[in-house]
Amino acid sequence: MKWIRTLYASVLVNLLWASSALADTAVSFDSIEAAAKRSTDLSRQLLVMIFGDVVTNPLSTNATMVGQLFFIFNGIVFVLAVIWFLLISLKHITKAGHTGKVFGSGATPMAVVTTVAGFLFLVPTVSGWSLAQLVFLWAVSVMGIGSANLMTDKIADLMKSGYSLVMQPVAPQTVSSARAIYEMNLCMYATNAELSGMYSQYGKSDTPLMAIKTTTEGFEITNGSASCGSARLPASSKNSLTGWLFAPDVNTDAIESAQRNAMNQMQNTLSQNASSFVTALLNKQKNGGGTLPDAETAIQQAARTYEDSINAVVNAQGNGDELATAMTTELKRSGWLSLGAWYQTFATANQKVSDAVALKPVVSGQSSLGDIGVSDTLNNVMTAYQAQLQNSPYTPPLGTQTAKKTQEAADSVDTSAIFVGILGSPMQRFTNAIATYDIGSAQVNSNQMNPLLKMKAIGDYTLGGAEISFGLFTAAKVAAQVSTQGFWGKVIAAFSGNATEGFAAILDAVSPAIYFILFMLFAIGFSLSIYLPLIPFIFWLSAAANWIVSVLVGSTGGSLWAATHIGTEEEKGSRSAYGYIFLIDAQIRPMLMVLGFAFASLVIVAIGTLLNMLFGPVIANVQASSLTGIASIIGLLMIYARTCTTTVTRVFALQVTMPDYVISWLGGREAASILGGMAESAKSIFAGFSHGLQRSPGVKFNSKPQGPKNGEDGIK
Repeated sequence: MKWIRTLYASVLVNLLWASSALADTAVSFDSIEAAAKRSTDLSRQLLVMIFGDVVTNPLSTNATMVGQLFFIFNGIVFVLAVIWFLLISLKHITKAGHTGKVFGSGATPMAVVTTVAGFLFLVPTVSGWSLAQLVFLWAVSVMGIGSANLMTDKIADLMKSGYSLVMQPVAPQTVSSARAIYEMNLCMYATNAELSGMYSQYGKSDTPLMAIKTTTEGFEITNGSASCGSARLPASSKNSLTGWLFAPDVNTDAIESAQRNAMNQMQNTLSQNASSFVTALLNKQKNGGGTLPDAETAIQQAARTYEDSINAVVNAQGNGDELATAMTTELKRSGWLSLGAWYQTFATANQKVSDAVALKPVVSGQSSLGDIGVSDTLNNVMTAYQAQLQNSPYTPPLGTQTAKKTQEAADSVDTSAIFVGILGSPMQRFTNAIATYDIGSAQVNSNQMNPLLKMKAIGDYTLGGAEISFGLFTAAKVAAQVSTQGFWGKVIAAFSGNATEGFAAILDAVSPAIYFILFMLFAIGFSLSIYLPLIPFIFWLSAAANWIVSVLVGSTGGSLWAATHIGTEEEKGSRSAYGYIFLIDAQIRPMLMVLGFAFASLVIVAIGTLLNMLFGPVIANVQASSLTGIASIIGLLMIYARTCTTTVTRVFALQVTMPDYVISWLGGREAASILGGMAESAKSIFAGFSHGLQRSPGVKFNSKPQGPKNGEDGIK
């Protein structure tokens, strides 16, 4: 019953489209059609280049080479379909005469409708295309391209709005400031609640209520005698964004305004949450029931909102969003097919910069001086607050740095204490520090790691170092040769005691090894700096080739799909289901490619962060009873680097494999990957370069002695 499964999948897809249209008015058939018919869209231009004007106008009468070829193909298929129809009709008439029933054995009058429709969709048009082929091409050019463009536009808009690729951790400094502000408000509401109860029961005393007093730089919570704390803006620096000693002044009015607004928003949000916490606790004490709101979640969310607001303004002030703006413009102009060329910008857009963390509020805690009244309620609130923090359900994103890393190492129950003891070897700590050193990323206060960006930065440094070393070594050899020849060479040799000749001899002796190492570094640098960053684009191009093949196969097979509807139901069986799967494939494959690109970009950061977090324990386990020397360090670092590069290669293949995996849920079809080996072919270029290391200057190989030939005795 494959046709039932296909029908169900089609209905489900349509329901998803309908629900999306109802949930968001921006997603509708009109918006999909408008997104598909952009004249600058690369995928649409590609289809026009291959198939001609029928992409933009299915009823076009302009002749193209593909159309003329399809005219012959469709004519032959039509003749074969007629012969097939006559054969099965004769068989059906004979069977009907024998049984006395026209529609028997499960056949229905629907067979007549499908047969007529099959012939109508099979007949070639003036342009050479059959209606079935035009329907498939319409599904590709409108529904497929339009839906992918809508998703790509959404990605561009989110990046422009300040969203980053992954949820970035909040800096511990900002969380500490938010926590202090929350505790100030807890102090205020707890103190005021107790004083208000005492006033209503015993009358008003000389101790005033706590209140928020606004200052020029921030605010303070005080009653004129005691203080629950204060918060103020950090001192602004007119050239803080440049970092130069005598840098010109930078207009920081926008940043200061954003700071003030963000701090006010943080205070308002945390004040409401603190009030809810105190009220819930008092009700729980009074009634014996109720749930306290999660304080840690409120603090973390307020800190994240503050950092996001400041980071957006700092990026704009420092022109940090130029590439992101260029990416947004290009994606909306060129369409979804250009997404694979923008991975570097896509991965680093809206990363938090150090200035956003440095602009955190400066806070002061509760003062022990002054008249605060009876503090029983405050003590109860703070006790409940501290107890809740130890059991908070809040889960931070992977890679978050915390102020309190581990428990005391003396606590033998804590597994982290055992880990500290195992990783006590200085060489193991040194190896782990080198491998997990944060490089290639502008993020601050975050342990998240992107292997591609990290290996790219290492490749740049390696390539630059190799170039400089090659130049210096070559210059040293030239200078040594000059200093040993000619008149001045003899003079220098006489004064130096022939030391220059010894220096030149040393350089000649070490030249093979030096050149070997330098060329090896060149190969590593080329591979990491040039090949590795191109992997996302290489696999994206492979996925685009698969899409083109899918369109070509679907367009060609459209006529055969129409022919499968000709005949009685019992004859054609479920052969037409394959065509429906291809039709759905044409509409969702571009969108699945965009999702594959986004998911690969997310997975690579997740695996890289996990690698950094677990690499230390791995070293501790592998080298638990072994000495970690220079050779071990090099071996561990090589394994770390190979793990990073292999992860990048395998993860970004998701752009190619994900569409086939998802579409296989409909019943499956043969996946066509004509550029599946392109990544390995590109890698072989650099592998071939490394194979030539044995031909480095000065390296001599002794050929294997050959035996005597032609009856010779081998005696010379």
